[in-house]
Amino acid sequence: MKLVEYLAPLKGSTQQARILATMYFLERTAGERQFTTGHLRNSMAEARINVRSWNFTARLSAAGHAVHAQGKGVARTWELTDSGREAVEAFAPPLPVAAAAVARRSEAAALRVRIAAIVDVEARDFASEAVDCLEIGAHRAAIVFMWVAAAHEIQERIWKASTPAAITAAAQSHNPRAKTCKKRDDLSEYNEELLLQIAQDQGVIDKNQKAELTKALGLRNSSGHPNKLRPGEHRAKAHIEDIISMLF
Repeated sequence: MKLVEYLAPLKGSTQQARILATMYFLERTAGERQFTTGHLRNSMAEARINVRSWNFTARLSAAGHAVHAQGKGVARTWELTDSGREAVEAFAPPLPVAAAAVARRSEAAALRVRIAAIVDVEARDFASEAVDCLEIGAHRAAIVFMWVAAAHEIQERIWKASTPAAITAAAQSHNPRAKTCKKRDDLSEYNEELLLQIAQDQGVIDKNQKAELTKALGLRNSSGHPNKLRPGEHRAKAHIEDIISMLF
């Protein structure tokens, strides 16, 4: 599919909608993620859209949380956020399966580059499995595997930064019945909400990280138990990216 074909059904849509759809198409079919207004203008002109009088910067600036901007002036780049992608998917025609597959492979490859930098072998292996699941559309499994990588990393940080006695004291200050920690594997006996609290108490994560990781844990819990939750690709990908950014 060519851009001119993709935009044809959107002929009556707003300028902003067609610009966002162009970003989505180029991201999903060519693996591009950041765009200058000049690049978008040229791409749409090649698709025979008359954009000579369009103010791309104004339209993108008015798009709110659908886009994220970096830089200033002519070097400024724009990219779709997860909210922006979801918005385009709601009004634009679906892409052919082949094009979507190309995009997934491109996104997975970018994530694998980041995962390759994870030092801990076990955490790296769990994160790699998460991306494997994401690439084939197993979104709930991707969320669960990425959380396992996060939990392992947090356990490692706690064990290296503290002592069994201090860990036990922190655990039992929140749950008097918590198990006495004597060895590294005992950390696996603590439920993960308590593990996050211990991590904050021991200074290996801060308050904001704990809040975001608690949200990630909630998504893992929902994804790992029988229910009607069907997390989409963007939600699973954001979960992986957020944990990589926070912990690795």
